[in-house]
Amino acid sequence: MRYICIKCGVIWIIGEPGAELSGGLCDRCITQYVREKQKRQGFDDCFRKATEICSKTECSYWEHCMPAYTNYAEGGKKG
Repeated sequence: MRYICIKCGVIWIIGEPGAELSGGLCDRCITQYVREKQKRQGFDDCFRKATEICSKTECSYWEHCMPAYTNYAEGGKKG
């Protein structure tokens, strides 16, 4: 399926390309959106900036920012 970012217009494909087109936000626009929201809420705009596991597990965006570590935080294995 082809996807088009509703903010910047970039197109990306997941799976087999076809005639179907769906809308959403690309990774770059999601990152910008979340960082702007973090700033408005009075937090550091740190979304997807971590170079190691983030200690702010109470953050609303932690699971989306640190997906490889989500299972790790719940007592499972990293990855």
